[in-house]
Amino acid sequence: MRETMNSREQFHNIQTILFDMDGVVTSEEEYWLAAELTVLELLYSKQFVGLENDVLRTVLFKPGRAVSVDKFVSPKFIGMLKSNGVNSNWDLCFFSVAIYLVELLFTARDSGILKRVADQGFCEETLRALGEALPNRRKYLEHINHASAFFHQFYKKWRQGSEAADVSDPSARSALFERGVNQWLAERTGIEAPLFARGNDFWELCRILFQERFLGDTLFDQEESGRRSQMFKDGLINYEMPIIPLNRIIDALGLLKDAGLTLGVATGRPYREIMIPLEKWGLLHFFDRERIATHREMKLAEQALASQSASSLAKPHPFIYLRSLYPEKSDAEILEISLPLAQGDKVLVVGDSAADLLAAKAMGCPCAVVMTGVSDLEAAHYLKSLDPEFVLEDVSSIKDLF
Repeated sequence: MRETMNSREQFHNIQTILFDMDGVVTSEEEYWLAAELTVLELLYSKQFVGLENDVLRTVLFKPGRAVSVDKFVSPKFIGMLKSNGVNSNWDLCFFSVAIYLVELLFTARDSGILKRVADQGFCEETLRALGEALPNRRKYLEHINHASAFFHQFYKKWRQGSEAADVSDPSARSALFERGVNQWLAERTGIEAPLFARGNDFWELCRILFQERFLGDTLFDQEESGRRSQMFKDGLINYEMPIIPLNRIIDALGLLKDAGLTLGVATGRPYREIMIPLEKWGLLHFFDRERIATHREMKLAEQALASQSASSLAKPHPFIYLRSLYPEKSDAEILEISLPLAQGDKVLVVGDSAADLLAAKAMGCPCAVVMTGVSDLEAAHYLKSLDPEFVLEDVSSIKDLF
């Protein structure tokens, strides 16, 4: 654990602690596996591109506990995205498959598929058409990491552009990364249309396939509608585990609660996806039920306030933390709160990403960064360079601040 000067005294001023969940309490392993299997489905299912590989198709259709192939989503790529303000696992899935689709389009560039994709974008029909246009459906796809030639080419090109832009704000870095993927598409295929724009129809297809994989068919049908996959899916949420041994999390939260601190949740997860593990692991009672703010609250606020604000309320915007901190206020009132907070030193934000840290800084609140959610050394270095008040080995280390 690293502390800054007088940080122990600073901690003793704290009255409320707001926790991010993924990388702090909940592990992202099942989310990352859902992203990998969704990319696998888009590339190898006959419903979509339909590449051929007997081993990978066995993995894809395996019932029960899923198997990771550690191929289509890598810690290096996860760290790269997080360092550039891309924290959503839906985006992880979307941009991972985007890198592969660019290479497949390049392989099939002489077939006429480029014009069709440029005109229609990516959908079930154009993905199948891309598979049919490939000279060999058994094309070997390299891992999405720096050891692979195709990814290294993209990374080198994107890195040159990002260093020239010299952008530090995570929202701007996120937009720059998206633009870099579309510039790579244009350079490799000549397609100028920004087909890899978050929120478009193809992004939504990726999101739905991801949700089906993570939730499973039964829970997905309860929570959402418009199932797209033809596969049966059990649901990875059933196999989710806490990021460190549960007894250590219970000990830490119990100590904080016994000390009279108010504990809240501020997560980008959908509501049910955080309530299920918190209930299953017996952690829910530690948190103030009115101070559980999730993706649900963020989307409702974005929809209600669309006429007032065109920007996203996702982290690093502090909305989700403010929503947890002020459950009695309306969404409109929250957006009118003057920042930094007059008594921000009484609120501690606990997270694992630059987005959490920058949200805390905007609020004028100290931040404890938990390193269990950091996927590689480059991401860790970037996070520490933002100068958090506390750096914790894991969430249980918070008790050492007493």
